[in-house]
Amino acid sequence: MPAAECGPRFKCECCGLCCRRDPYYAVSLLDIQNISMGLGLQPGEFFRRYCDVVTTPGGFRYAVILAPDGCPFLKDGLCGIHQVKPIGCWVFPESSLLPVRDLKKHVNAIPTCAILKMPDDDRPLTADYELLAAREVHFEDTRAYFGQHEIFEEHPWREATDRLIEKLRDAEEIGRRAEALRAMAGKQIATARGKL
Repeated sequence: MPAAECGPRFKCECCGLCCRRDPYYAVSLLDIQNISMGLGLQPGEFFRRYCDVVTTPGGFRYAVILAPDGCPFLKDGLCGIHQVKPIGCWVFPESSLLPVRDLKKHVNAIPTCAILKMPDDDRPLTADYELLAAREVHFEDTRAYFGQHEIFEEHPWREATDRLIEKLRDAEEIGRRAEALRAMAGKQIATARGKL
């Protein structure tokens, strides 16, 4: 399987529209810890004030920050919790691993996004594959937790978050996952170029 080439780099222009378009934004178990600490709140208080649990059409349950009027942490068009923002926000839009040409079709609902100004390319955006691998681990554990718990409960959440932190420290596993993601991106490039 070919490895992914470095694609173009995305530079966010901070239009803020991606933070206002969805009714909620996914948060992992560790995101809940980091954001609550950043806000000076107990995790349970943060969850009660800003979050809920949703079920996807595929039946997965996970935690979200509710955003009926846009992300509640968007301040003057910028992220008010940038240093502790959810991992899904850290990896957007690179996380799709789609060729830029295709990614532009998916973000056309965000007409001010800088990606729409980029030239078409058959490569995905340059991505931090280790961070994307960490995101996979974040959400696997978060889905597992909310698959077993109907609501946010601080004691079992803490135990699950501690286990998640241990998994994220496993550099070998994160590296293996990162290589698999690189290979997936490489395959998409080869397919786009008609080589597969």
